[in-house]
Amino acid sequence: MLVRDLKQEHIEADLTSCTMSLLTDGTVQKLHAYMGRTVLVLGIEAAQMRGENTCELECLKELHCKAAIGGMPVLEHWLDALEGAYLVLFRLAFVAEKTYRVSHSSALEFAAGNKDMIESEFGSAEAYADYYGTLNSEANTKAFARANAQVHSNINAKLFTDGSLQDANTTALLSLFKASAYAFACAHAFGELERRYCEARQHLVRCLRTVIV
Repeated sequence: MLVRDLKQEHIEADLTSCTMSLLTDGTVQKLHAYMGRTVLVLGIEAAQMRGENTCELECLKELHCKAAIGGMPVLEHWLDALEGAYLVLFRLAFVAEKTYRVSHSSALEFAAGNKDMIESEFGSAEAYADYYGTLNSEANTKAFARANAQVHSNINAKLFTDGSLQDANTTALLSLFKASAYAFACAHAFGELERRYCEARQHLVRCLRTVIV
């Protein structure tokens, strides 16, 4: 196994272990503090780097910070805030560039066998490939974001309303944490994706360790 892969496994294990420790020995207030001060901060930074509106993420961050000091919004407030912010977060976390590249390559292959039709409709094979790649990546991004936002907002709205970590969904929380790391990574150049994802998860682990102490 490559050293790089071992490092990735080690980071993943650390993040899982720290999350389990928080859910076992921590409080929901500590989880709120972590969400507001670390997880959503990564998402907001990613949105800012891509020149996107951070309003939904900022609103959820503020809600978590209030809950961390004892405020307990009702279920409907959590649902509205979570779904809006998660839609942004998971959209930012989708590796659209990878989908674009695969679709672009596939479109070029198709264009090579249908040259006359493609040139008549799009002008060139490259124009068609760009159109198809963009269309496909945007559709996949929206579908990914919508599905994940709905699932995670429903799960976490109940968790945050109940105020107990006893029935917390560890897998769902880990998925959310890693989505913020992916959002941060995707805001950088495609060639930096793996390194930035690793960097973001290490940051999540370091901050989580300070919460569970």
